[in-house]
Amino acid sequence: MQKDTKNGEKPQYKKLIIEDSVYKTLYTEKFEKKTKWEKPDERKVYSYLPGTIIKLQVKQGDKVKIGQPLMIFEAMKMMNTVKSTQDGVVKDILVKPGDKFPKNHLLMEFE
Repeated sequence: MQKDTKNGEKPQYKKLIIEDSVYKTLYTEKFEKKTKWEKPDERKVYSYLPGTIIKLQVKQGDKVKIGQPLMIFEAMKMMNTVKSTQDGVVKDILVKPGDKFPKNHLLMEFE
């Protein structure tokens, strides 16, 4: 027997697919508003902490190798080095020394 919702209507079950298994369930409001995961664009470098740019170690047009330092930023009184996760050419640098940025801020792009 199905329970009625708060306003007396029958609940609207939705499909939830997990590893090829299909379930009928009720979603919470929080679950429905959750943003879907998308594969990150490997050509873009985002901040993983809020901080302040201390030093840029590359410039636009530079060729970089995996593991090469790109910039240094300060966060929570610690110096953090951002290293390249790929070989490539720096297309654009969107910050400069002294800039403050939030978490998940776009810092740099590769071609």
